[in-house]
Amino acid sequence: MTVKIQKGLVKGRIAKEEKNVRKSNPRIPRKPGQPARSKKHSDLYTDENPKGTIKGLKFATRDDAVKSVSKIRNSGRSKAHKIQAAIAMEQRARVMGKKDAAGVYRKYINSVKAKK
Repeated sequence: MTVKIQKGLVKGRIAKEEKNVRKSNPRIPRKPGQPARSKKHSDLYTDENPKGTIKGLKFATRDDAVKSVSKIRNSGRSKAHKIQAAIAMEQRARVMGKKDAAGVYRKYINSVKAKK
C-alpha cells in the first residue's frame, strides 16, 4: 500500500516549522557588504551573545594563544563556557594554519577535561 502526499501540503508545513524556529532563535544580521544567503557565513566567527564573551582572545601567534588561555582560565566562567571558548579559538587557529596556537588551545582543553 502506498501513501500519496501532496507536495504543497508538505512544503507548507515545513515552511511554517522553519518560520517558528527562526522566531525562537533570531539571527544577527549579516555583516555590511556580505551577500544575502552567503555560504561563507559561519557561526565560528559571529558573536550570538556578546554579553557572555571573553574579550581579547587571539590566535595569531603561540604567545597570543598562551595569553588567551590565561584569560580563559581567569575569566570566572563555567567550565563548559571555558571549553567552548577554547574550542572555538582552536578551530579558528587550525583553519588559518596556525598549528602552534591550535596546539596551545588543545593542550588547555585536554587539561580541563582531565580534571573531571
